[in-house]
Amino acid sequence: MIGYGSEPPVIDRDQVASKMAEGAKMGLKYIATEEELLALNQARSNGEKAAMVEKLTVKSIDLLDALERRIQLSKAEALVNGTFNYNKNGAIIDVEFGVEEADDTANWADEGHDVIGDLLKWTQAYEDENGQSPSVILMSREAQALLLKNTVIVAEAGRPDGVGRVSVEQLNSVLGGYGLPAIEVVTNRKITVRNEYTGEDETIEFFPVQRVVMLSEGIGNFVFTPIVEADFQPRVDLRAYDKFEPIESVIRVAAAGFPVIENPGLIFHADVYTP
Repeated sequence: MIGYGSEPPVIDRDQVASKMAEGAKMGLKYIATEEELLALNQARSNGEKAAMVEKLTVKSIDLLDALERRIQLSKAEALVNGTFNYNKNGAIIDVEFGVEEADDTANWADEGHDVIGDLLKWTQAYEDENGQSPSVILMSREAQALLLKNTVIVAEAGRPDGVGRVSVEQLNSVLGGYGLPAIEVVTNRKITVRNEYTGEDETIEFFPVQRVVMLSEGIGNFVFTPIVEADFQPRVDLRAYDKFEPIESVIRVAAAGFPVIENPGLIFHADVYTP
């Protein structure tokens, strides 16, 4: 993400780069060097030319994919943390969406803890506030693992004495019997990106390992806003243009927008153990 009037950072030769943020504009670009342009226009065969065209096409797709990941990451941070934070190269964003850091806490690390009681209580509180049940419960693989060996769940599943764990199917069957929403496990809680300013890879954790999140439809959306490059339309712009000093061909993607939480009450957070 970039500030209005700022140039997008140039991505790595071989890897999609990280983004920088200020305001709501996003952008990345790839620079095809004079050597690459010569290889394209002075190709020794049709196959060699086709290979260079394919390479530049893939770079364009990489730019679009990187932009989409930036959008998805900002949406995930808004839903899971109730915030959007960015601090890179002097560009700083700190946004609070009016979502409480954690509506409740529990100790699922205690194998005898009444986890079903927790989920029923939270679902009821959600229904009381919103007049509807959550449509999904998000949690980490680690939080689900605590449920799989919880003695209350094991007993409810009717497992034989001496068996201390249930399968995922048995867990879902037990919770479904209580009319609880479906559990969706967030297996990828982190994203690794390249910081173009330091050259180092950075890992961004957008889903805390201890967090359980209840969500429903209608929370909000990612809203695109107009940009000059797209004829003042709210959309993604991908274009290529040539420069003379130095001789380069630039592939550039840009968009502007921000996650908007319209109904923060439809987000419920609980922290279920201390990592």
